[in-house]
Amino acid sequence: MRHWLGFARVAELGSVRKAADAIGIAQPALTGLLADLESLIGAPLFERHARGMRLTALGRELLPTARRVLGAIDDAAQQAASLQANAQHVMRVGAIAGAVGGLLAPVLPALARKHPELLVQLIEAEPAQLDQLVARQEIDVALCRTPAQIPQGWNFVPLLPDRFIIVAGRGHALAKRRRLEIEDLRAQVWLAMPGGSPASARLDSLFADGEPPPMCQVSSRIPTILWAMLRAQPLLALVPASVVRPLIMAGELVQLRFEHNLDMDPIGALCRHGEDRAGILRLLAALKPALSR
Repeated sequence: MRHWLGFARVAELGSVRKAADAIGIAQPALTGLLADLESLIGAPLFERHARGMRLTALGRELLPTARRVLGAIDDAAQQAASLQANAQHVMRVGAIAGAVGGLLAPVLPALARKHPELLVQLIEAEPAQLDQLVARQEIDVALCRTPAQIPQGWNFVPLLPDRFIIVAGRGHALAKRRRLEIEDLRAQVWLAMPGGSPASARLDSLFADGEPPPMCQVSSRIPTILWAMLRAQPLLALVPASVVRPLIMAGELVQLRFEHNLDMDPIGALCRHGEDRAGILRLLAALKPALSR
């Protein structure tokens, strides 16, 4: 572990001296660790130059793996400390952005108060990243949309119906209109959605019968960026209701009144079978009231 820690710190700081100071070991000892690691791998991980250390192509490939290994060790240490203190169950939860805003944000504070014995470790991830976490069994629950195929040893519980909505900043000219037609929307500038995303495909289909609307060339799934762009400029965005629910409830964004079928797959909990089900059952009990919202 010291080898990987030394490798990661040198890569981040670009200097053996700075990395040794950060880790708390002597510089010659860290130089020896790097030499051991490069000897084990059979190839150099750094290019040495006058200003410090620069990763080789192989080093750049290995750095994400090293960070995952070190992150897993940190998580394990946190779990051990929590279990020794008062936590009896550890829940590793991965969630898409819609699940964070639509499911977790409303219930986690109350869950933490009611069940101090439950340690929840939360990771927000894109769907493809979440699939990898499930495949590697690095999480116990994935809060995601209905999977195309449920992995063996897992089961899916639908929790939150969802749909695409059109949102804008509070000061947008269409924010107070009682009814909108497609031509009203076509005349507005829209925030671009990431290419290949469900939102991008649905936006294309919405305007398929005519000229597409003008686009602002900023593309992001991050709710904070959406909010910042819509607050600063008179833009529209097509997003899942679950993603921006907290911002609408806080009055930061406005949902436009547009009657159109924009339904999408629900969000639910993909749960891994295991011996310790108590934590999963408590989390599901807290999340299931979302069905009535």
